Amino acid sequence: MAVLVAMVSAGPLLNDRQNGVTCQTSDGSPETGDVTSVINELKGRGGACPNTNGEASDCTTLVSHNSGAIGVCGEVDNDSTQLTCEEVANYGNQIQQTCLSNGKAGGQFTVSAGKRVILFHSS
Repeated sequence: MAVLVAMVSAGPLLNDRQNGVTCQTSDGSPETGDVTSVINELKGRGGACPNTNGEASDCTTLVSHNSGAIGVCGEVDNDSTQLTCEEVANYGNQIQQTCLSNGKAGGQFTVSAGKRVILFHSS
């Protein structure tokens, strides 16, 4: 399993950022079909998808469907630091495409020093 870690610059477009994917796919990871469902739901949502959780995990689950869930982690967002739902979905897609193994995918995309997008198994 390849692990790619890169510091990425803040910018409005996914194409302006380096690939910051860290794969964490295992037997306990979500099914790729469920991951596709959460990504598609976020793409259709529009607007902002901020991290509002400043407690313990510092992560906000944005969408879950069956075994799949997607969220944002790190510092609590303000208007200038939050990602759009489309950006989160695009990062989720990069995780899925990079980390797919045996029909499952899980991992994270490091957007910046204070922000990550995560794909994980919903409980």
